[in-house]
Amino acid sequence: MGQVNLIRIGRDYLNEGGSITVKSGMLAHELMKGSSIISLANAGLEGFVRASSLELDSIRVNAVSPVFVKETLEIMGVDSSAGMPVSDVAKTYKFAVEGNCHGETLDVRKFQ
Repeated sequence: MGQVNLIRIGRDYLNEGGSITVKSGMLAHELMKGSSIISLANAGLEGFVRASSLELDSIRVNAVSPVFVKETLEIMGVDSSAGMPVSDVAKTYKFAVEGNCHGETLDVRKFQ
């Protein structure tokens, strides 16, 4: 609920044209055994972003759905070959904040 509350409360503190970007995750669409609660949270947040965009005219709200970050996997001592460099993930967040999208979930794999 933290990210939902960020949108609900934060909207009152932004200038017109402002942007709120929250973090979803790939488990909303790519399910794994043992991920049901995380999948629920990610999919619910994405639905909230889409629905709230219909109610928020003066600001934009979007979600970014990252894959595993390479540097985080390395710190955890896990095989990082499937991870994406944080610099590539950041490009998606930059697009969400600076672009014109509204009510979208942006997949970081499309911004490489």
